[in-house]
Amino acid sequence: MTSHMPGFYEHSRDDQRTPACWRRLDNACFPHFHSSLELVYVRSGVMEATLAGRSCRVEQRQLLIVPSYTVHLYESPAGSDTYVLTVPMDYITSVQGVLKDRTFAVHLLADSKDTREIQHCMKALCARPEPTGDSPVYRGYVHVILGLLLERVPLTETARQTDTGQIQKILGFLHRNYQSPLSLERIAAEFGYSGSRFSHIFNQNVGCSISHYINTLRCRNAAALLEEQEISVLDAAMASGFESMRTFYRAFRRCYGVTPSQYIGKR
Repeated sequence: MTSHMPGFYEHSRDDQRTPACWRRLDNACFPHFHSSLELVYVRSGVMEATLAGRSCRVEQRQLLIVPSYTVHLYESPAGSDTYVLTVPMDYITSVQGVLKDRTFAVHLLADSKDTREIQHCMKALCARPEPTGDSPVYRGYVHVILGLLLERVPLTETARQTDTGQIQKILGFLHRNYQSPLSLERIAAEFGYSGSRFSHIFNQNVGCSISHYINTLRCRNAAALLEEQEISVLDAAMASGFESMRTFYRAFRRCYGVTPSQYIGKR
């Protein structure tokens, strides 16, 4: 079902001001994005990843680099054992300056001395007791990881022209208000843009139209209500912000590939 959904903003990840590192078995997730840099090292098995619509296989001892605001999804149909590290871009100001208008030109690194050193650092971070994100030791390991990446991986100019902080504010606004009536004009005015300019900025940075994104948020909420509560399809749609059942059914099928009734039947 993931192919029907645009990437959604993982706002809870951006609420974290310090890095997080954890071990994940059979790594899999819906399409999503956040402002943090994300690294995934495959200890064993194979993970299938899609970044900004491009798919790749991340095999044992390979490292995947997911730049800020890159829509990504993972699947592990044959099983995988991974380390995952997320680093907020304002955690280390020197790196933030380097990557402000540039991004990594390569997203997949083969097994090498450097990737094994990064794996060693990620393993050490996973072994640290919580909370440790802003401790000197934790910060030191993250410095080493980012230093190795910047030394080995070439950078390229980013196509994004809008400040990522502004995009984060826009996405946060949508996540707080998607259940309320929203129009393009209202959202654009909230951030000081004309409707046409706002549409262009949003599509360029998020990869889909504003209406598609809002409807996806509403569909995800409706699906959660249908899964977790004894609630009618009509009530789930209205509680999620839809004003028209026709729009809801069309958006739901686009997101999940099935009707709401078929979705309930698959639970």
